[in-house]
Order: sequence, then structure tokens, then C-alpha cells
Amino acid sequence: MTNDQCPMPNEKPRSAARQWLWVVLSYGIAAGCLYWVFHGIPLRSLLHSFEGVEWEWIAPAVGLDLAVYFLAGWEWQLLLRSVGRLRLVQTIQAIFAGRFANDLLPVHVGYVIRLYLASRWTNRSVASVVPSLLVERFFDSLWLALGIGLTVLFFPLPARFVRTGEGLGVGIVLGVLAVTGIVLRRKNRADGSCRPILGRWKVSRKIGEFVGKVADGMRGIGRPDMVLAAAGISVLKLIAFVLAFLMLVWAYGFQFSVRTFLAVFVVAYTGLSIPSTPASVGVFQLFCVAGLRFFGVSRSEAGSFALLAFVVLNAPLSVGGFVALAQSGLSWRQIRQRLRSSHDLRPRADS
Repeated sequence: MTNDQCPMPNEKPRSAARQWLWVVLSYGIAAGCLYWVFHGIPLRSLLHSFEGVEWEWIAPAVGLDLAVYFLAGWEWQLLLRSVGRLRLVQTIQAIFAGRFANDLLPVHVGYVIRLYLASRWTNRSVASVVPSLLVERFFDSLWLALGIGLTVLFFPLPARFVRTGEGLGVGIVLGVLAVTGIVLRRKNRADGSCRPILGRWKVSRKIGEFVGKVADGMRGIGRPDMVLAAAGISVLKLIAFVLAFLMLVWAYGFQFSVRTFLAVFVVAYTGLSIPSTPASVGVFQLFCVAGLRFFGVSRSEAGSFALLAFVVLNAPLSVGGFVALAQSGLSWRQIRQRLRSSHDLRPRADS
């Protein structure tokens, strides 16, 4: 047997080691952020900050937070119309299942579960489902970029915040250009005019096929009525989350002006939105406390608010996500194995 024919026994251990490295790194970042937020704050002072909380505002905050995900299910259902018709309960279940995975794994890996479930229920390839998720994330990123831009424009934020906002803005602009280019591009792949680079390589051909299917899906999803309706629901989704955050601010009795509240919200929302640690733990607290401290809130009050806000905004979603994933009958190992299969690049006949 030649060297080319020999199996590579170290491939799986190396892959597993890389995965564990990502997990350890993400949890290390979370621990570092939490240490930065809470170090030097006496536990008694932190607990004392909870005493003045008006708990009657917590239930409405939870309800509005859950409403965000129901609206997200409706938005995704519309964007999936070009692929297949799913019931609203199915898209909501997929979103909650993915949300639970995001609580356990870094960099928002739970989106993979969403894609897999939608692919299985529509009996279509994963590549054909990706465009609907890209358009959804495009809308969310657009509103975030607008909020960051307005916040940087009206408030003299610290230089590190401005640089972060500029970096996110550049990334979002590049994403907009990429999405626009995919939607407008008109190439006939059937006659071979859209061959992947290094097409002689099997991996390159697979990537080319996947990208081609995503591009086709992006052009197919460009129905004005569906896109406009999804954009409107995306705005409602943002409004619901703003109101949920407002309920938490009222619960703490913070007397913020409208502009100050929106600035704090944008900073905290950025911490939740960027792919980072599992459930954005640590990163959300870091951004939230930094935003509150900029407007004169004490460290103990800012830390306790960030802690309570994280629990209120995440615990109900985690419970719902656990139930949704359990009802799907899938394990993470099954999803990974199926996504690695070459059949994910073309429509399937199985369900």
C-alpha cells in the first residue's frame, strides 16, 4: 500500500482537538470578560442593587423577548417560501433549537441546526436553505449598523467603541455588497460559464456547487413582496426587543432620556449580536456594563443590571430551545454527520 492509499489515523483526533480548542478559547474569553465586569465589586453591594428592582416589569420583558422569536419564525417562514412551505410552528421550533445550541457552543453554531431542520422538513438541500438565513441576518445587521452609526454620530463615545463600530460597519457594508452581487449576478452555470476556481479539485467542485446553489437561492428569494414583508417583520422584531430591554431599564428605575436609553441599548445589543462566546456570556455583560458606565451608572448597579438582564433575556429562550431540540429527535452528532455528507449539496429524496 502506498502512502497515498494509507489512512490518516490522526485526522479525527486533530479535528477533535481543534474543536475543543475553540470551545476552551470561547469559555476562556467569557471568563475573562466576566472577571473584568465583576472584579472588585463586593458581593453584598451586588446583591444590594437587586433590592430596588421593580419585579412587575420582568414578566412583560420575558413576554416581549419570546415574541421576538415568534416574529423571527414568521419572518423566516416567508423567506423560505421559494424553497418550500413550512408551518409557522416548524420555523419557530428550528429557531429555538438553534438558539439552544448557541447557548452551548461558540460563534453562533446553532444556525447550522436551523439550516438542517429546515432542509429536512422541506426535503431540499442545505444549500438551498442558506439564502433565507442570509437575508434574515442581512436585515438584522442592517438595523444594527444603523443604530451604531446614529449612536456614534450623536454621542462622543470612547475611541474603542468608535473603532468597534467602524469595524462592524465595514463588515456589514461588505456583506451588503456581497449579497447584492449574488442577487444581481446572472450566469448560466449549465453551460459551464460559472466554474469554480481550481475546478480540478474535488473539494473545489463541491464548494463551487454549494456556492452556486446559494447564489441561485438568493436570486430566487428576491421576490419583492416576500422580501418587503420579511423586512417589515424584522423591524417589528427589533421593536419588540427594544421594548423588552426598556422593561428591564424601568425595573431598575434608571431615569434615562430616550437618546441615552437607545445608546445603551445599541451597545448592549451589539454584545448579543456579534458571534462570540456561548450565549454571548461575558461579552454581553462587558458591552452592557460599558454602555451603562459611560452614562454615569455605578459599577455595582451596572453589573447587577447586566446579570439580571442576561438571565431574563436568555433563560426562557434556553428552556424553549431545549424542548424544541428534544422534540426534533436529533442529536448534534447526527446533524454534523449529515452536513458532512455530499448529499447535502443537492436535493434529497428522503425526509
